[in-house]
Amino acid sequence: MPPIEDISPAPDQDPEGVTVDRFGQKRTASGALILEQGEVERGLSEDTRATLDAGGFFDPTAFDDAEVVKTKAYVHLMPGLPNEVVYVGLGLILLLSFVLFERYGKRKDPRGTGGGGSRDDRPYWRFELTRFAWLKRALNSRWVQPAVQLPVVIAFVAVIVCGLVGSQEPGRNIAPVLTWNIWWIGLIFLVMFAGNLWCFMCPWTAIPDWVMRRSLLAVRKIKSFGLKYPRFRLWMWPAIVLFGFVTWLEIAYDAANRPWLTSIFGIFMVLLSWLCLVLFERKAMCRYVCFVGRVSGQYATMGMLELRRRDNAVCRSCETSDCVHGREGVGYACPTSEYMGAMNDNQYCTLCTECVKSCPHDNIALNLRSSGADLLHPHRAKIDEAYMAILVFIVSAFHGAAMIPLWKEWETGLRGWLVDHDLLGTKELFAGSDGGVLTFTLMMLGCIFAPALIYWLLCAAMHLASGRRDVSIRKLFIRFAYTLLPIALFYHLAHNATHVFWEWSKLRRLVSDPLGWGTDWFGTARAPLTSLWEPETIWYLQVALVVIGHAYGIFVAQREAFRVFDGDKKASFRVHLVMIVGMIAMSVLSLWLLAQPMYMRTADL
Repeated sequence: MPPIEDISPAPDQDPEGVTVDRFGQKRTASGALILEQGEVERGLSEDTRATLDAGGFFDPTAFDDAEVVKTKAYVHLMPGLPNEVVYVGLGLILLLSFVLFERYGKRKDPRGTGGGGSRDDRPYWRFELTRFAWLKRALNSRWVQPAVQLPVVIAFVAVIVCGLVGSQEPGRNIAPVLTWNIWWIGLIFLVMFAGNLWCFMCPWTAIPDWVMRRSLLAVRKIKSFGLKYPRFRLWMWPAIVLFGFVTWLEIAYDAANRPWLTSIFGIFMVLLSWLCLVLFERKAMCRYVCFVGRVSGQYATMGMLELRRRDNAVCRSCETSDCVHGREGVGYACPTSEYMGAMNDNQYCTLCTECVKSCPHDNIALNLRSSGADLLHPHRAKIDEAYMAILVFIVSAFHGAAMIPLWKEWETGLRGWLVDHDLLGTKELFAGSDGGVLTFTLMMLGCIFAPALIYWLLCAAMHLASGRRDVSIRKLFIRFAYTLLPIALFYHLAHNATHVFWEWSKLRRLVSDPLGWGTDWFGTARAPLTSLWEPETIWYLQVALVVIGHAYGIFVAQREAFRVFDGDKKASFRVHLVMIVGMIAMSVLSLWLLAQPMYMRTADL
């Protein structure tokens, strides 16, 4: 299995095999850095090196300019999909699009129901896990969630400490690797199989919750202002704005290579959760503000784990609705105000199981189910959820684009053009990274708003193709935004697979030297960086994920078209055709991004 060091950047046409990476650093054919002037080549003096070796939050390089941090981060390239694999993926996408559309034309009514009724009119495959007595007892117990949260909280605090007191040199601190390579990447895989299970164990809400209740187990009310969240004005817009801001901060300031910034991000999320708990009733943070919860909530509609009512009739006859209001001394009110008698999707369910404890009729079950059940059947549709779904797709693609060598070329070209033409004022405006942050911000805004505009134009085309003036572009914009989630999720999985299988061995190194102080606790601090799987296996897995996401998207769009046009076969047929063309373009973009060589998320020394 080849070590990662053997994967080189694009050659610089040098006969000796010397290459130049994105920061202008010379490397050997194996990817090793060539230090022509010793440590000075890295911009590190002997005094600075000594400070880095000692570690500490007050490391003078902790607040280095973004470009300096990136220059110090010796990030290797990971290979993209070879052309022949891309062609296979393209062929499968086109073939599947044709076959599924042909089958669609022969279906009379593929909707989950005849007219937008309850999803229970069309049952989907599910297997009740709470039929196992031991699991049912565990979910009814008050100690299970704290028992899961406690080790997560301990690990979270350890990451915060490592990020603040450990070495601030890129690649020598375990905090960024655990955060960006393990947690953030693993979260997407977790959501696919277990829905919002992260919310069940989340340390950001656990810490203030335990402190304000003064207990891990007792059912006690929190003393807060108890304000009602202004949902009809804000909805989840705070989460949308926070998602965009954190994405900008992560890439523009290279948070994956700044341990202290990673720690500050974690502390900020705890304080934000605490503030929401003090100001508002229940957990407004979980439903409206936490961008991680809202992203995982969107993806959880494709998840394979759910909490649902067993019998609709029992919910209709219930007079207390304890599942949403809670039961004194037994269970809390639902933190996100979800009523089990009407909940038909996973988006806001945090799997906290308080409804299981509170329900006096034992009518709530934990189920394993078929993937995508929420999207294939009738579900709620709101404008803020639609914007979040669009942003999730855009940001997942944007992350991939910002990690390829071409992005650096585009960024450098735009920065030079702006300075040459003096379009943004004097050159002093480009202080810091010679305008790098400002240029990146402009490019990111373009990458967000341009695809959103293209999607709106796609909806306008669907509106024209339908021939139905009673169905507005706005309605199509909202309803079909959910059909982007399968493509976004499976591209996100394919993109993350690159990092998981290529970068896993960084953790093996850092567990022996988590603070970057030169320790070697387990004898792995100098272990080689190797890929977990062979490159060919990773490539075909990525193509398979993109193709599966494309097929899922077609099925979801098929159902949505019939629901939106209430069974009008001609209108839904034409709208679905337009949407398939758009989905082909999205899947082709996914393959193109995966075909580009990609820089590792975190540094390697």
